[in-house]
Amino acid sequence: MRTVSIPYLFQKPGSDVFYYRRKVPLALREKIGKEHILQSLQTTDPRVAQQRLSKLVKQTEILWSHLGNPSRSGNLKIALQYLKEIDLDPVVPEEAAVWAWEDQLQEQFGDGPLPEPQKTALEVVQGTRAFTLQDSLDQYKEARPNGIERAERAYRYLREYLGSDRELNKIRRTEVNGFVQFLLDKDMSTTSVQRYLAPLKASFSRAIRENELNLENVWSRVEIPEYGKDVQKREVFTVAERKLLLKAIDEHAPDTLRSILEVITETGARLAEIVGLSKDDLRLYEPIPYIQLKEHPWRTLKTPGSTRRIPLSDRARRSLVDAVSRSHDAVLVYPQYCTYEGCSADSASAAAVKWIRSREGLKGSKLGVHSLRHGMKDLLRSVKCPMEAADQIIGHSTPGMGANYGEGYSLEVLYEYVVAATK
Repeated sequence: MRTVSIPYLFQKPGSDVFYYRRKVPLALREKIGKEHILQSLQTTDPRVAQQRLSKLVKQTEILWSHLGNPSRSGNLKIALQYLKEIDLDPVVPEEAAVWAWEDQLQEQFGDGPLPEPQKTALEVVQGTRAFTLQDSLDQYKEARPNGIERAERAYRYLREYLGSDRELNKIRRTEVNGFVQFLLDKDMSTTSVQRYLAPLKASFSRAIRENELNLENVWSRVEIPEYGKDVQKREVFTVAERKLLLKAIDEHAPDTLRSILEVITETGARLAEIVGLSKDDLRLYEPIPYIQLKEHPWRTLKTPGSTRRIPLSDRARRSLVDAVSRSHDAVLVYPQYCTYEGCSADSASAAAVKWIRSREGLKGSKLGVHSLRHGMKDLLRSVKCPMEAADQIIGHSTPGMGANYGEGYSLEVLYEYVVAATK
């Protein structure tokens, strides 16, 4: 086989298809049952191959880590795969098949302790393995990499309130209501409390559905006292404040955070949309430079209308050119706030808000990253940009059936509005 420049990436002689090939460590070969991993990446595109390779390498290292030093979540994942390989249904196993398998385990291991994954697999088919908060969180993180940061924080608060990890079926509705009050007592707004309840509800729902647990979701239809009544109107950047922010960016040495703020200021895009950009999303040297915004394994998009082409002002284009040149990753534009497992948009937002509110002329304000998005809509309105075109630029859904027909405004027309609004 012929080696290319990236570790673990191979092509077979005479083939353009890329493969993931890697030696299995000696200590794990007996558990894994092979000396090498060889898996097709099902692409001939080097850039796509590297994206898929990075994900597979991470998955392999997690699996090997679990095998070398098994965690509870890793044991469950491996056990379910093991049951699949021996054709045992983990939810409704055939009784005779379970007996036959138990006899095999007895013959193989006697009265001694069972190794993983057999021990966990046996608990699963016997229905004796408890499903815990940590299990629910681990499965949710694997299925929703874009929501890892907020889910982890929500579960951390929940464990702080409960005092320990708990089985899902042992959590009562009275405790859920107590948890809501626990968050409110931390001086959280009611909308912030709702944001922390959302991943708990979603992860419980997924755990119940995917593991066929006979449970009600205790996080469904949770009432938050006085919900929404404490909401304060979000401040929007005025033209003067926008100039102050851009002046502060110009006076600061170029770096990741300033680049992200600059691009959002000039495009009105959502923070997560920019933080999760791939270099392949950027068309910086086209006659009309633009971002081809699309979903990635590490970052989903909020709505179907979020998939779009965003024309770039000259300032935004220069900022992205600089960001690409400084990025140490072959794929990601902002690897400081994004990995192949997910984006840390909350961390980027907290850092950005702190920096914005410490700038001269902006101190004491309530301005934040989302204020830039609303500010861009005001700028577009000021240059007589039609509402449908403005929504197309910033990724809002335009009310009314008419907005759902046709291909929308051309990139050339959108570019003219963006240039006029940001000059």
